[in-house]
Amino acid sequence: MTAPLGTARLPGTGFGVDLESAGYREDEYLFSGSATTWTYDSRMRAVPEDSEVPYTTRILVRRPVDPARFNGVVQAEPLHPEYDTAPTWRALHPWILRTGAAWVGITQEPRMAESLRTEFDPGRYGSLSIPAPSLRYDIVADVVTALRTGKLWDGPEIARAYLSGWSMTGSFCRVFLGEGFHERRRLPGGAPVFDGYVVAISSGGAERAGYPGLSDMPAMDDARRTIGGHDVPVVELLSEAESETHEPVLRPDSDEPDDRYRLYQVAGTSHDSTGPRHVLTNQEQYRRRGLPVPSQRIIETPNDARLDFVARAVFSLLDRWVAEGTPPPRADRFTFADGDLARDDQGNVLGGIRTPWVEVPVARYHPHSTPVPGACVPSPWMPMIEPEAMTWLTGNTTAFPAELLSSRYPTADDYLTRYRESCFALVDQGFLLCGEVEPLLVAAEQRALHLLPPS
Repeated sequence: MTAPLGTARLPGTGFGVDLESAGYREDEYLFSGSATTWTYDSRMRAVPEDSEVPYTTRILVRRPVDPARFNGVVQAEPLHPEYDTAPTWRALHPWILRTGAAWVGITQEPRMAESLRTEFDPGRYGSLSIPAPSLRYDIVADVVTALRTGKLWDGPEIARAYLSGWSMTGSFCRVFLGEGFHERRRLPGGAPVFDGYVVAISSGGAERAGYPGLSDMPAMDDARRTIGGHDVPVVELLSEAESETHEPVLRPDSDEPDDRYRLYQVAGTSHDSTGPRHVLTNQEQYRRRGLPVPSQRIIETPNDARLDFVARAVFSLLDRWVAEGTPPPRADRFTFADGDLARDDQGNVLGGIRTPWVEVPVARYHPHSTPVPGACVPSPWMPMIEPEAMTWLTGNTTAFPAELLSSRYPTADDYLTRYRESCFALVDQGFLLCGEVEPLLVAAEQRALHLLPPS
């Protein structure tokens, strides 16, 4: 039998993650039910349109083979509309596998259900059907409810379930919260389906991209674009790119029981700094079937920042907030000057979570890049997108001149010592896990080898 779309690993290709060596298994399910389509009334309030609309979706589940290893945590994500990719898995998989958590990905995009049914594998996915976009919110809640009530789960009890999304699926989470689905959808006994949320690389101020709405786009000054208070914690995790448009919807952090909220803005990161691309197999599977996939190249040197390293710490902080009631640390935010992010003399952003590559820099980190002419092929989902818009999401670096480097770091050892201290300072602050320090130091050693004089 062929592998499911987005399978954890494609043997012999270099794509994916080896679950077997980590003691994990992967299962795919088809799940059918009925849900409600939603629209807005004349005052832009969410109202049900059609009820009992039948659907069939698919679910990917990754969990420990040994039930005793399961730590009770499920990381659920609505799969991204582009090839049903899983950015939460891409960013978090090392931490998930280390801690014994489970991951659940849910197909929720009507175009993907159609593509799976008609193009990718009609034999496997011929019954998939998501007939309306606004069904997606109830579908995701239905699936996780079924997991938490034992209808789709034969393992130990699920203690906590989190919903997270990145970019378009981050906006999914924003709409899920803003349109009342969190309050509306409850487990037997009244507990929420989701115990916390991470809204990642999605700006509430980014017009339709930040808040696509149910049947129309709410106005730019609509209060729903700003995360409100809920009975579970909500964390927003942004790179520099989304922070540029997020200023109009900024709000204070809060520890109130009905409004636990944090905003984390990560310096030196871009929209696509979410981990190695080879972790996800989806586009390679499409390509191998002769189906179109996007491609792009930028003129500048690609950004080597790792927002995913900070993300693992942030998700760990969220889980401790829920499980133990320990509020996570607050972080400085980016500063603005003349309507744009303020930057230092070398072009690096001021404020935010100070990652080692901007705190001990050898380069300027910028969140947007320039396309190589003729080298950018858009996704079939967005065939009219311009190359400049594609590479706007891609970060780049520009190495400092030799004179500046030598004035800052007389030797490679000096640079590496300061970089190591910056890493452990971030660990002490709670925004980096100890397991992420070593790969950051290895990357720093490679930079030192190419840019700095030996000790």
